[in-house]
Amino acid sequence: MARRVWRAVVEGITPYDPGKPLEALMGELGLSELVRLSANESPLGPSPRVVEAIRREAERAHLYPDGGSCALREALGRHLGVSPAQVVIGNGADELISLVALAAFDPGDEVVVPVPSFEPYVTSVTLAGARLVASPLAGYEVDLDDVRRRVTARTKAVILCSPHNPATTIIRRAALLALLKAFGEDPPLIVLDEAYCDFCDDPDYPNGIALLAAHPRLLVLRTFSKIAALAGLRVGYAVGGLETIDRLNRVRAPYNINRLGQAAALAAVSDAEHRERTRRLVLEERAFMSRELARRGLTFPGSQANFLLVKIPNAGAVRERLLRAGLVVRDGAAVGFPDHLRISLGTHEANQRLLRALDAA
Repeated sequence: MARRVWRAVVEGITPYDPGKPLEALMGELGLSELVRLSANESPLGPSPRVVEAIRREAERAHLYPDGGSCALREALGRHLGVSPAQVVIGNGADELISLVALAAFDPGDEVVVPVPSFEPYVTSVTLAGARLVASPLAGYEVDLDDVRRRVTARTKAVILCSPHNPATTIIRRAALLALLKAFGEDPPLIVLDEAYCDFCDDPDYPNGIALLAAHPRLLVLRTFSKIAALAGLRVGYAVGGLETIDRLNRVRAPYNINRLGQAAALAAVSDAEHRERTRRLVLEERAFMSRELARRGLTFPGSQANFLLVKIPNAGAVRERLLRAGLVVRDGAAVGFPDHLRISLGTHEANQRLLRALDAA
């Protein structure tokens, strides 16, 4: 009998497809420029303070980084009003999701995940040998009543995303508090991914970190990829109870955040003005694009993120036409929403260009 080398579960995993590099696409299409509105990246880019911090730190690239990201955790603790011991830094939120699976999920455990949602949730559950318990979205909304009904004594964790990727909607305060209360004194781990929280302006949006004192099994995920524009450096963080953070640190690689990423994130924490400029631009362009798309008869859920999920007939064909016009958007079918396009908010110029191309398409 032939030797089995690879785990059988890996055969069922579909590799994440980030799309072709812009340079390769430009070469294929014969274009000198492409505007990427498919990855929910910042339209402003990083703070000048961040760029300078990276430049200074580059001279020390031959030295191992701080294995515990101590200075960054101290700064985040002050910024968020929590102890640095409640913070763990990850190589993007993706690694943090993997750490939760490594530390908590045993074969046979159940993990409740609203679907569709951010792909790494399902991948981490599958690789751990746990059983995914899917809770279908109610249209574009997370159905917390359905989530609650699916939780059993075998449920190890519930993974929620608010604002939701890709649906753009939020879990409201009263609904989240009701869910947490319903779990009682021995709840499963509740992972609340707030990667897009900085772009939310709905007063009914709950701050997950403010709920940690009363709910020690709540774990909040955030990232520097969006509001701080550090997507290329991969820095995220989780905030939770001391026991939860201790367990994540036990399975975390010792030097998981490189020197440049730590220096950049530390500079980003200190630059509130740049964060506010980025937030203001996104909110202004979200309102502009929402008005313009609605005026064209297109429908979409009210977004609380830095992107829109737009229902468009023949979305795949429209996406190809936009691509030939030099604009890259995400096919909704790839993220669980056929006949939709996920469109990141860009600069005003880029958004106007997109509208013109949509009109032509």
